Amino acid sequence: PVSSEPTHKSRVLMVDDDQEYLGFCAIILRDDGHDVTACSNFTEGRRLLAADHFDALIADVRLGDYNGLHLIALAAPSMIKIAFSAFVDPVIRRDAEQAGALFLLKPADCASISALLTDHLSSEA
Repeated sequence: PVSSEPTHKSRVLMVDDDQEYLGFCAIILRDDGHDVTACSNFTEGRRLLAADHFDALIADVRLGDYNGLHLIALAAPSMIKIAFSAFVDPVIRRDAEQAGALFLLKPADCASISALLTDHLSSEA
């Protein structure tokens, strides 16, 4: 039988200062076959982004005193980028989209994020 499993697990960096949401989404993404590195602050996210290779970046726009869109801007152009925020702000949405990211309102459905990643990554294979 032919397997529908991806040939390699997608490597996902998820950055969110909401520990509960971060943990919940990381579990769902992992259950769906993604290799997730989760961190809860901008500084650690920036360090991980510079030190390792990821296929996708998911970042909260508001990370304490920092803006998650700066992480999006630092990400490789080939990465899938998703920015999310609990605040409806057309300027943030525009800035995220101009940086090449999909913009989602929080709490974004983690299963939908996982499916979105799978669809994007399989279309690039």
